[in-house]
Amino acid sequence: MLEPRPVNDGNGGISEAGKRKNGTMRLNQRQMEIFNAIMINKSMTAAAAALGTSQPTISRELRDMEQRIGFELFLRFGKRLTPTNQALLLHEVVRRAFVGMEEISRAASAIRTHNAANCRVATIPAYAEAILPRVAQRLLKHRPAVHLSLHSLEELSLQHEMATTVFDLGVTEGRFEHQGVISQRIEVGDLVCVLPIGHPLSSKPVLEPADFDSVPFVYFSQDDPYRRKLDDIFFAAGISRSYAVETTTAASVCSMVSAGVGVSIINPLTAANHLGKGVVLRRFSVGVPYALAVWRPARKTGSAVAEKFTAVLKDVANEMRATLQSAMDKG
Repeated sequence: MLEPRPVNDGNGGISEAGKRKNGTMRLNQRQMEIFNAIMINKSMTAAAAALGTSQPTISRELRDMEQRIGFELFLRFGKRLTPTNQALLLHEVVRRAFVGMEEISRAASAIRTHNAANCRVATIPAYAEAILPRVAQRLLKHRPAVHLSLHSLEELSLQHEMATTVFDLGVTEGRFEHQGVISQRIEVGDLVCVLPIGHPLSSKPVLEPADFDSVPFVYFSQDDPYRRKLDDIFFAAGISRSYAVETTTAASVCSMVSAGVGVSIINPLTAANHLGKGVVLRRFSVGVPYALAVWRPARKTGSAVAEKFTAVLKDVANEMRATLQSAMDKG
């Protein structure tokens, strides 16, 4: 099969049409900025204002961009623009590129001001709400120059990102065995029973498996490791809980419990974070130790910021554990 021949522009070069035909046409940075601005601001006028230029310029650049790529990006109805399916697909790629550019810009700014202390942390949603805000507040109070970037990911996605060394630290509850990753465990106490305010079981300071017999229960998802541990405990005791609902995060479990959907058993960090927030916390008679795990790429073990973050994380976890225990002692 013969390869397509380039279309000459008559001056010894390849024409615009020839470049498109041969797959060599590239968008420039300005066109991507304009496309991104239109997608975000939903109109050419707003995009022009955001970029500090005129609407005719935006319109002209957009037409040129569509000619270059060979398909329409927007359907035009008067002044209203509706992105095509192709535009939505393209913007997914462009958006990721701009996130990367923002990271580069922030790093350059930090270097310019001699504050290049960056720390990228991946964590599960439960910790993003329960403990990491406290850790960030304390870390930045003592080291305001740190550029801290927190990303909430589900467990499997977090494992993949840590394996590719995208992040400096990963904070999760699961065990992770990987050649390029080292881990550290921080014990934070046992799982805690969580009840709606006024629930009959709240009169007891310590709840036993038998107390949950036929009681509506808010479950974690099937793949949660602590869900499996609790299932084994209740199965061994011959206790059948009543299924109320299943959800994926400890925060949503607490919301369900607070709304009166059922009772549950959660990690002590989320329990401590929900003290005084519409739920009652009680000890469980069967101790189920809970620990958070800090993962770190082996090649980044020398980071002073990562070391400090881990130290602050341990301090905050211990303080939350002590606060929770004190609250439950008082009933």
